[in-house]
Amino acid sequence: MKVVGIGGGHGLAVTLKAALGYADEVTAVVTVADDGGSSGRLTRELGIPPPGDIRNCLVAMAENEDMAALYQHRFETGELTGHAAGNLIIAALTEMTGDFNAAVAEAGRQLGARGRVLPATTKLVDLHARVAGRVVRGQVAVAHSAAPIQAVYLDPPDPPANEAAVAAIAGADQIVLGPGSLFTSLIATLMVPGIRKALQETPALRVFVCNTRQQKGETEGLDAAALIEAVLAHAGPFSVDIALVQHPEVPSDGVRVEEGALSSTGVDFVTVDTARPDGSHDPARLGRVLAGMAGAGRRGAR
Repeated sequence: MKVVGIGGGHGLAVTLKAALGYADEVTAVVTVADDGGSSGRLTRELGIPPPGDIRNCLVAMAENEDMAALYQHRFETGELTGHAAGNLIIAALTEMTGDFNAAVAEAGRQLGARGRVLPATTKLVDLHARVAGRVVRGQVAVAHSAAPIQAVYLDPPDPPANEAAVAAIAGADQIVLGPGSLFTSLIATLMVPGIRKALQETPALRVFVCNTRQQKGETEGLDAAALIEAVLAHAGPFSVDIALVQHPEVPSDGVRVEEGALSSTGVDFVTVDTARPDGSHDPARLGRVLAGMAGAGRRGAR
């Protein structure tokens, strides 16, 4: 059973932990649009793709707990304040090997990662969004939009996709989209044309894991149907086969569920409780649901 997770950061890390419980082979295809914090500083200063989302995914699959703790250590004093040690290690490995893909692979080896982590592209990109009739530039600015996001796109618009990522999507049995920051992680990854095309053409079962909670600024006010429609609008009308929707809704900031609106998306959906007490996805519960779907096999084999 080959599973590919697409997205970025902490949300995709949950999917990877879930998939490790039932898959024989796990691969993450990760956004490189982050321009904030440690990652943004390294991109601006060294001209490398931002390593932060990739680091989080590697750590999620790490068997070497001591190395994982090192990679997640964040400096608190001096000029390195705010930098994650793992980001600096990946930057150093990039300089040593001369290749970002090779650096990520070596970091995975050091961590004993039980799967592969692949950047969607190694081209430097900026995330832009149309918000209330104007253009907002940069992942951090988009994530903190004061008005609803109408669309996102990359600059340049046609970065070459990582060939290994395209091959992984094509050869997968199951593709898991999300959860996580909808526009700035998941959709940002799908805006790489080669990744989007591979997703549209793969025979794998494509599962969209809706967020359990609204994200202030980015998805505030959006219900589950709107989350699905945003993915379809950016990735194509036939890019998702089934959506997992949290029910019952988590308290306070939970994503609203209205089955009539969900039906109107044209995407099959399952309402299921995969939330922890704090409202976030529980990897074990999510893994059991995804494992149950694994029996459906590849779409092309039905």
